[in-house]
Amino acid sequence: MKPNEYYKRMVSSITRADVRLVAACMTEHVGQENAVKLSLLAARVSMDTRKVREILAQLTVRYGWPIGAISGKTGRWIIANEAEREMVIADLGSRIKETQARVKALQNIKLAPEAPKEVKAVQPPMFDIEQPVNRLAYWNR
Repeated sequence: MKPNEYYKRMVSSITRADVRLVAACMTEHVGQENAVKLSLLAARVSMDTRKVREILAQLTVRYGWPIGAISGKTGRWIIANEAEREMVIADLGSRIKETQARVKALQNIKLAPEAPKEVKAVQPPMFDIEQPVNRLAYWNR
């Protein structure tokens, strides 16, 4: 069975229509050499790129589809072999390290002192009502 036929069969098990639509389109993009630009995929399914990116992540995490992407190169595809899988995993590992380094740096950066906060005037009451001297007697009458 050809890989695209395998994934076409898997499409039928997806219940959400938007995810099923993106998955059906991705069956034509097996292997890195057949990668599709995110903007073209989004236009084809009439969704914005953010939504398509979220669905592609769901296809991998929730539905077990090996969707590949590499930073610095345009396109998404269904991973076709172990070499592509290792390349994508290595790229993800590199991004994790970069993100962790950024988090650590942000945790240790000294921030500029905050400007003093201005004290705003208290709003005067809407009605001038004298407060009773003996409140208990006032409310018990």
